[in-house]
Amino acid sequence: MTRTSTIKKVLLAALLLVSPSVMPVSKAAVNSVQQKEGEPLVSAFRKIEKTTGYRISYAQSDVKNLKAQGNTSSKDIHKALDTVIGNLPLAYSVEGKFVTVFPKKQKNTNSEATPKVTTLNKLTVRGKVYDQDGEGIPGVSVKVPSMQTAIVTGANGSFTLYLPQGRTTKLQFSFIGMKDATYIFNGKHDINNLVINMNDDATTINEVVVTGIYSRKKESFTGSSQTYNAEELKLVGNQNLIQSLKTLDPAFTVLENNEFGSDPNRLPDLEIRGKTSIVGLKETFGEDPNQPLFILDGFETTLQSIMDLSMDRIASVTVLKDAASTAIYGAKAANGVVVVETKAPEMGKLKFSYSGNFNVSWADLTDYNLMNAAEKLEFERLAGNFTSNIADYQEFQEIRYNKLLSNVLKGVDTYWLSEPLRTGLNQRHFISAQGGNEQLRYSLGVSYNKIDGVMKKSGRDILSGNIDVLYRVGKLTFSNKMTVNVTKHTNPTVSFSEYASANPYYPKYEEDGTIGKWLEYKENSMSTTDASVIVGNPMYNDQLNSYDRGESFGVRNNFSMEYRPWNFFWIRARLGLTKETNESENFVSPENTAYDQVDVLKKGSYSNQRSDGFSYDGDVTATYGQLLAKKHQINAVLGASIRESSDQSKGFSAVGFPEGNFTTPGFANQYTESGKPTYYDSKNRTANFYFNGGYSFDNRYLLDVNYRLDGSSVFGTNRKFSNTWAVGLAWNIHNEKFMKDTELFQMLKIRGSIGNPGNQNFGSYNTLTTYKFNNWMTNNFGTGLLIDAIGDPDLAWQKTIDLNVGLDVSLLNRLHLNIDVFHKNTDPLLASIGIPASVGVTSRLANIGKQVTDGFNGTIRYSFIYRPKERMNWTTSLSFSHVRSHYENIGSTLAQYNNENLTKNMTRYYDGGSPSALWAVRSAGIDPATGKEIFITKSGNYTFSHSYDDEVEVGDTRPDVEGVFGNVFYYKGFSASIYMRYSLGGDTFLSTLYDKVENISSSALAKNQDRRALYDRWQKPGDIAKFKGISRTESTPMSSRFVSVNNYLTIESIRVSYELPYTLMKKMGIQGMTFSAYMNDIARWATVKEERGTSYPFSRSISMALSLNF
Repeated sequence: MTRTSTIKKVLLAALLLVSPSVMPVSKAAVNSVQQKEGEPLVSAFRKIEKTTGYRISYAQSDVKNLKAQGNTSSKDIHKALDTVIGNLPLAYSVEGKFVTVFPKKQKNTNSEATPKVTTLNKLTVRGKVYDQDGEGIPGVSVKVPSMQTAIVTGANGSFTLYLPQGRTTKLQFSFIGMKDATYIFNGKHDINNLVINMNDDATTINEVVVTGIYSRKKESFTGSSQTYNAEELKLVGNQNLIQSLKTLDPAFTVLENNEFGSDPNRLPDLEIRGKTSIVGLKETFGEDPNQPLFILDGFETTLQSIMDLSMDRIASVTVLKDAASTAIYGAKAANGVVVVETKAPEMGKLKFSYSGNFNVSWADLTDYNLMNAAEKLEFERLAGNFTSNIADYQEFQEIRYNKLLSNVLKGVDTYWLSEPLRTGLNQRHFISAQGGNEQLRYSLGVSYNKIDGVMKKSGRDILSGNIDVLYRVGKLTFSNKMTVNVTKHTNPTVSFSEYASANPYYPKYEEDGTIGKWLEYKENSMSTTDASVIVGNPMYNDQLNSYDRGESFGVRNNFSMEYRPWNFFWIRARLGLTKETNESENFVSPENTAYDQVDVLKKGSYSNQRSDGFSYDGDVTATYGQLLAKKHQINAVLGASIRESSDQSKGFSAVGFPEGNFTTPGFANQYTESGKPTYYDSKNRTANFYFNGGYSFDNRYLLDVNYRLDGSSVFGTNRKFSNTWAVGLAWNIHNEKFMKDTELFQMLKIRGSIGNPGNQNFGSYNTLTTYKFNNWMTNNFGTGLLIDAIGDPDLAWQKTIDLNVGLDVSLLNRLHLNIDVFHKNTDPLLASIGIPASVGVTSRLANIGKQVTDGFNGTIRYSFIYRPKERMNWTTSLSFSHVRSHYENIGSTLAQYNNENLTKNMTRYYDGGSPSALWAVRSAGIDPATGKEIFITKSGNYTFSHSYDDEVEVGDTRPDVEGVFGNVFYYKGFSASIYMRYSLGGDTFLSTLYDKVENISSSALAKNQDRRALYDRWQKPGDIAKFKGISRTESTPMSSRFVSVNNYLTIESIRVSYELPYTLMKKMGIQGMTFSAYMNDIARWATVKEERGTSYPFSRSISMALSLNF
């Protein structure tokens, strides 16, 4: 027995009323069966259904006692029906894979015999909806589009409708997890026993790939892609789209930001299937060259817009991964494409919806392992911080030590980490209204998202409104979506790291209970009679009137016009306009401890940055799609698009403010030293022409061809245009004749693609030689100019040859497997390389070498419990991903970065090296005899001398495999899910051990350190220890001793949800109500102890959500 989709079928009837319809997919289920002439017509219909895969609906009173007029084994639905119906007084209509059989219209010579249709002339239609096993289906949505009404079938699948007499009326039957059915009522007489048959539907077959330019059934698509609907996204979380995607899609990776943690005003670092450009040059280009392309309702948008988008507005998200799926975006798609579609207005009576979310978040400090007061004081004593070779100064050191010891003995043990933190109380609300008829539909929505970060003074408020209109007249369709966003944000004025650095033996408050400016102070820094040090109180700085805030305003309007002269051909024109304004302000009080030794006329600072951006997108596409000779499906899209984005930014900084509440720039004394206001104007233009063609033979053998010509102002003046292409092939094995004897496979598909998408994320003017004005170089000819950047008119486009092979399997509707193996070759790379300073600048953009990436990713899902009729399901899933990259032919072009990074980090750029590799000199540990570190040279010899010439690859931050393990359980209206992320085999540089355990300078002793710095230290010859002696405060070079495998497991998402039964909601006068509870990032286990969130901590959260339709 063929079973339904595991997750979707169990949703309740109220949700079915608003669920989007799914396009039918051609699939014959079993071998042909020959009908016998003279057998009951109903029996003949059943056999035709099995032979052709079509579903036939009819009224029993129309076919009662009728016999088949012939026999046939034809798989052509028209030939089969024409044969068995013969001369019977019946007619039929075919819509998609659904057939409606009804009585033929009788000729009427007297026009007055036709009754006038009024509201009183109603006919009764009673019927029952059956599944393929003959069981009634409760909760099926029965819509009457022309009347803008809908009902839901009862417990046994029965329904009753009252329809106008004398009018043809279309009935639509839908149930999530089953194929839609249609019946055409002729309006002539009552029907008391209408039979509607619905088939189970494999969601992997019926899924639609939305590219933003065209849509295609996934079964007939050769590319690698994955689409998630709103329910699937909210199954994981309801905070933002990125949070859900990173859990659901194995190819979509959010790289952990170990510095800024869960800062609500920081954008995440994203990638799809690894990176295609050189890492570490984001600041050089002014944008991230490895960031995916984001498409919102068919137009390019920013990552910030996606992060701020309300989850309640999202209809679906499609992740395009390989060349065949991304090729329509050509030279912008090498990093993958994320296509977001918002909900369109739905037809029907005016309907209101509300969604509310209340979230509680708190800081995750489990990876902090700081010393307590006694440990820190003892550590400083052992490190020699209270000893001096000068006898007189030794006395003052001992006085300081005794003073601090007195604090410890009094019980002073300040936990500074809690001071800047709070429990974040976040809320999100969305209310919408929608309605309309077949001609005009509308929706209005308002959302408010208030995010309180886990650090005080950090937050983000987002107010958004949208108006969507869809209008149809004849063969024309107009739609317009307008969104207005107002955002305000604030950031902490004191970094979390300042609190983490404060020593615990200092009390928070003075004896009178006030917050002191200094934790410890030395009046004269040159004094030899005072051993004190100068340590500011972060709590004092935090209470000042300093601020770091900003606000933005944006308007986005997308207009679309579509003309369909025929069902198989249509033309669409779209225009998108976006206007954004961003402004940020930062003020530091002159009373801040940082200005203690600063001239009074330079105390305090203010900075202001403002940017105004405007962009327009326009495209025209012609689309053709038709099935010829019932076997040859042809799809073609031909189009052109243009885009221009301009940005103006200006800013200034000023210093010198009086004490008090004088925080505006008008009170400033002067600009910063050697500083002046800045102004920057940039413009980026693109023009594109593209073609996508698809061919399917009998839905078995598939071909996709893509070609695109791109023009961009980003690249060299001699190379403004470039072409990209892609070819995809696929074989639907499950549709082969030799597979028709079994219903084992709902999907068995092999696919492959190759293409060369490109990348344009390199700023606006990096390829042009630009100049800057200099007022101090004026002469008789005017203002002087200096070279600002060296351009290259022959700079080549960065492109990636992307080869992908994939397998899609659905077995018995229980086991689902999707796996892709890919190879990406980016050649040439773009990088900023060093040039002689005598030119006037120190670097320029150039083509260098290439980067090769190989990997695989996929997902396995299995339903241990699969009882769709009982609305019970338990599905387990496991996603996995493996990516490896290396550079080739870059030579010594990036040697300047290697030299700069020697003392900064372990990132290097070498031929054969990985972008994520860690390079250092190997270490054999601490010598028990001397306490010194033993290094291993490239040749394998042991030495006490460290040389950067002996660096080798000592690790790779890319895990061997990572993914998510998930479980989802449904029972009627109740659902629960848990998703756990795992990462195995990835290495990490232990910066906490390096900075806070061993490599602690004399000045760093004024800061708190990791507890491990006090233990496992070498003290005397013969000691076997991990770390050098405490008293050794000289700089320690980075080595393999500070690299370790970082395996971890996190509980990324837990959700429980309950949807009220339909009968109860009907009594309450509402259409749907759902309660949900979430826990996100609630626990984490790792093989290393490493501080996470050094400037802003990571957070954990619990939230409650309510969704209501009425």
